Amino acid sequence: MKKILKNKIFQVVLLLIVVISLVLLCFFNRVDEDVVTRVSRVLANKYYKIECISEKCNYVVAYEGDKKGKTKIKIINSNGKTVVKYNEDYSNAEYKRVPVAATNNYAILAKKDSKGYTTGYVVVNSKGKEILTEDDTTLFVITNELFYSEKDNLYTVYDYTGKIIYDGVKELTFYNNNKIVTFVSSELNIMNDKSERILDGYKIVEEVKNDDETLYLIIEDQNNNYYYYSVKKNRIIGDSFNNYIVMSNNKLLVTKKINNEVKKYLLNTKGDYEKDILSDQEIYDKVTKSIDNDTYKVIDDSIFSDNQKGLLVKNNKDNSIGTYEIKTGNYNKLFSFKEGIDGEINVYTLYESLDEVYLQIGCSSSYCNEENILVFNPISNKVSFNITGFEKEIKNYREYSGNYKVVTYTDKTYGLFDDSNNEILTSENNIVVIDQEILIDDDSSKSNVLLYSSKDKKLINSEKTAAILDTTSNYKFYKYSTKKNLYLYSIDGKLIEKMPIEYSGISVADKYISYLSNNKINVINLKNNKIKSYDLTTKQFVTKSDSSAIPPYKGAIIITDTNDNSVKVVNYNGKMIKKLKNSTVELVSYEKKNNNIFLVTKQDKNYGLYIIK
Repeated sequence: MKKILKNKIFQVVLLLIVVISLVLLCFFNRVDEDVVTRVSRVLANKYYKIECISEKCNYVVAYEGDKKGKTKIKIINSNGKTVVKYNEDYSNAEYKRVPVAATNNYAILAKKDSKGYTTGYVVVNSKGKEILTEDDTTLFVITNELFYSEKDNLYTVYDYTGKIIYDGVKELTFYNNNKIVTFVSSELNIMNDKSERILDGYKIVEEVKNDDETLYLIIEDQNNNYYYYSVKKNRIIGDSFNNYIVMSNNKLLVTKKINNEVKKYLLNTKGDYEKDILSDQEIYDKVTKSIDNDTYKVIDDSIFSDNQKGLLVKNNKDNSIGTYEIKTGNYNKLFSFKEGIDGEINVYTLYESLDEVYLQIGCSSSYCNEENILVFNPISNKVSFNITGFEKEIKNYREYSGNYKVVTYTDKTYGLFDDSNNEILTSENNIVVIDQEILIDDDSSKSNVLLYSSKDKKLINSEKTAAILDTTSNYKFYKYSTKKNLYLYSIDGKLIEKMPIEYSGISVADKYISYLSNNKINVINLKNNKIKSYDLTTKQFVTKSDSSAIPPYKGAIIITDTNDNSVKVVNYNGKMIKKLKNSTVELVSYEKKNNNIFLVTKQDKNYGLYIIK
């Protein structure tokens, strides 16, 4: 009996585990694909006009009533909430009040005369009450809580009730998506988006960002001392420093004078101390202490780090230049000077970070027996590139993880070299090795690009079919066309899609591409390169009323069906999540911050509003 009971308990537990796993799997798949799941009606089809207030379309305005008489106006945010309401009577008004900016607490309206000229501005609160009127001053939004006016190069900052917070401001600058404001009136000040003064006597001198995200700020006091400022903690982290350099990885290399001695150290992106950095003299002493000065003369321009494995030196005994391995003392000759000549070489830094350094070294026939240009990495003590002759001087150098190189010559041509430094081709078009990671020189060439596959050891396109880098989505991709086909390639060299040229009217949004072919709408997920297709019947269109294509925001397919005069919203998985009867599509816009889609529909002569989530 006990054994049977245990078996039943085991079966129940196992069943629960399976059910929970399936639920979690469905959840994670949905999050990963960001698939829309519902359409919510915000406004019924009874408005004579609905339009975006700004280009970003994070707010829309809806007009209900009489175009030439009494009108009720609503301003709606991207979550579908009405944030501002006010009334107009156009029958005998001297001017129209037209929304030009909005927040969740107020709206800025431009006063427009009969000819459409702006004669002033009005600010109304959420209930439509005027809290400020300006006829000769321009007004601007800062945040939900703050706005400002500008007149005669002076600024006035107001809160959302119309109360003046700061007047006579000489400088006004915004950081961290307007959440932090630095301003100068009688002194230096920094405040947050709620007008609370964070620091007095400081100014912001640099904002360090990763894409759209602010990582931290550099601030300066009145004594020219710098500080790391955390935007997450809203405070200074650590001590002051005298100078700084923002590194390519967004870490901070700072210098500070301590007891009359200059110290260098590294801060991470959170402002935490990471490690000491030796002074130039300390690095020099450390890396050259074992060198036989009678035999070798160190080339100072090759000294960068106490961790470097090699140096450039001149061999006094055989009148040559070469690399010197610090640990073993091994010497590798690079150039031999002509007999009787105390020669020189040109050393040029192509790339420098805390972890990597690439130097270009050249010796002309005036000094050396052979003319060569080399690229040397003193950190790894490796020569990664060499080319014979000075016929084409190198202006720039790009290296990939598989030892492929692209050099830019001063005559504006490009050369591609393989891992054995053999020149594969030269071109007037830029060349990108698409299936390897760029190690130095993150050249994001956007147009007239030749795509080379190191895996297949061949060009993917040609001079006549140069590619363009499309940056309109969250995932960049290359595209080029021949007479017959359009090709889409991912950054890592994978063919996303090949389509006949007649179907090449692609539409791009966030992480999706859509295109029509043979009565199908195809949607490509650029994150995983998967393609989903949805069959369209006769008289079904994925365009707005002006015939422009609707981008596949969040992978959604929005179809106008003239067979039954409806609008169908289909998600990336092909599931129809909403059918709107007796409607056509007028406006579709994506609001990135809240990850929602505005959908404006038209029914007869009236408009309605939906939010797709």
